Amino acid sequence: MSARRAVVFDMDGTLFDAWPLARLAFLETFERLRREGWIDQAPPEDEVFRRQLGKTYADMWGALLPNRPLAFYALADAWMFEAEMRLLQKGVGALYPGVEKTLEALTLKGYRLFVASNGREAYIEAIVERFGLRRYFADLYSAGRFGTSTKAELVHRLRTTHAFDRGIMVGDRRSDVEAGRENGLYVVGCTYGYGLPGELAEADALIDAFSDLLHLPVFD
Repeated sequence: MSARRAVVFDMDGTLFDAWPLARLAFLETFERLRREGWIDQAPPEDEVFRRQLGKTYADMWGALLPNRPLAFYALADAWMFEAEMRLLQKGVGALYPGVEKTLEALTLKGYRLFVASNGREAYIEAIVERFGLRRYFADLYSAGRFGTSTKAELVHRLRTTHAFDRGIMVGDRRSDVEAGRENGLYVVGCTYGYGLPGELAEADALIDAFSDLLHLPVFD
């Protein structure tokens, strides 16, 4: 096995089930925005918000509260981040079943592992530290760390810095598929994540559970 093979993982909806955490943080943020006079509407239904998970903060808040200035979305994102970090410290949220064993198996097979997420740097770091995953990853890439506007741009930066002969992109949203395609990676779509039907249609393979990765021919 060449040491120049790599797997790039999305975080939320792929490694980490962020829904319980994100839902509570979002509701806290929405209430804070109402309390401080920024909005006057009720929060959307859970499923409406759930569909936004994994997007950049501007796309997420733009879909939920359209036609607002970017500074408003940045404020909402900052408040939601504060709530998420507080909830993470309280133990809210969990890894999907089989994540740690699968990461260990891929490491033993000689793959270099990376995270590429649209989230903030401190959020990604906190998840990795909380679950003791640091030893599995060569590097953690986030939009917050590098200021990228798309997942494809973030993965391009990762691949430029960490050269590898063959790479695999694993994620649950259309942005993960696009990032993999645009950077010449084999794309694995996670059907258990937050993507809507059709978002993973252009993936090379689909998995219904994280541990199914090890059964894909690409990892032979």
